[in-house]
Amino acid sequence: MKHFRSKTYIYKSRLLKGIIFIIDAVGYLLKWALSLFFKKKTARQIERILIFKLDHAGDVLLATPAIKAIRKQFPSAHITLVAGPWAKDIVEGESYINDIISYSAFWHNRSQDRTLNIREGIELIRILRRRRYDIFFDLKGDLFAIIIGFFSRIPKRIGYAWSGGGFLLTDEVEATIKKHQVEILMDAVRIVAPTTPDIPELSITVPVYEDRHVRAMMREEGWDDSKLTIGFHIGSGCPSKLWPVERFADLMERIYGKLKAQIVVVGGSEDIGLIKRLEGLLGFKPIVMAGKTTFEQTAAVIKRCSLFVGNDSVPVHIAAAVEVPVVVLFSAANDWQRWRPYGNDVDVIYKNVKCKGCEKAVCDTMECMNLITVDEVFDLVSRKINLKRD
Repeated sequence: MKHFRSKTYIYKSRLLKGIIFIIDAVGYLLKWALSLFFKKKTARQIERILIFKLDHAGDVLLATPAIKAIRKQFPSAHITLVAGPWAKDIVEGESYINDIISYSAFWHNRSQDRTLNIREGIELIRILRRRRYDIFFDLKGDLFAIIIGFFSRIPKRIGYAWSGGGFLLTDEVEATIKKHQVEILMDAVRIVAPTTPDIPELSITVPVYEDRHVRAMMREEGWDDSKLTIGFHIGSGCPSKLWPVERFADLMERIYGKLKAQIVVVGGSEDIGLIKRLEGLLGFKPIVMAGKTTFEQTAAVIKRCSLFVGNDSVPVHIAAAVEVPVVVLFSAANDWQRWRPYGNDVDVIYKNVKCKGCEKAVCDTMECMNLITVDEVFDLVSRKINLKRD
């Protein structure tokens, strides 16, 4: 019952928090009562490991050090990752994962035409039962993932219970959120490897053939590999994290004119509309790679940059993973110290407004982003470029 006594939840709604509290209270009490009559099962030899990471691409990328650490602890085990179709490509082909199951979790799907597909969830449970996994890791603190892990009859279930359902886990991770997300997820690994050494690096493998292909694509768009290149991503998964497109245009004009740099813009097909607006504001033609590249290819594009600038979204995390210096314009909706790109050369511009930590996807005022000026971003970009030149 120790986990329940110290329970904290991620929910903002008092009603929802109260409902989950009551469910957990009953669940932990029942779990304690059953433990008086049934001995805890010992895990069999670890041959098959299941990892759930159903949220977004940037979150999956931040989980890769923990996944690598699990692989190091169990080098011969078969490791399956369950990830959303919007994020699986970021780790597809990596050697530390044997296979990926794509599952479109309704509660993480940002698409407007999403549907609650209960049948798909039931079918996933059937598949997982047949595979007879030995350990389940939930690297999110996701109530529904925990429920799926429980009904998949996996004997050892490790995870966080910030959204409830901790009584369905065999090992609930005790972790504070007052540190970086990469370090938080390593606490789950320490359940099975208490002496886990340094955190594995966050990286993306870019195949040589993809790197060559991307270089050719960029040259077709007018890129000159002998010139200073600065990359940008002006979109984000949430409107509350967007810096005004007019300010991006002003910043790019200054960089193009004063630093004599070519501008490369990356992103997904969902960013095309925003980029069209940007192009209409610019007096020059940027090199637009958005909507033309996979995750691997986007990483290859960013590797060609001397510096990368963007909102809080997956491309800034990719930039840090391929060791390109990053300037990220961070909304106050989330804790920047927890969610910043994980790398050695990352600068965060953030405004400490009264409404910080709101976790809103949409904001009426956008005060935290509107307080970020073009002057301060350009000054920081200039300093970082001049340091590289020196």
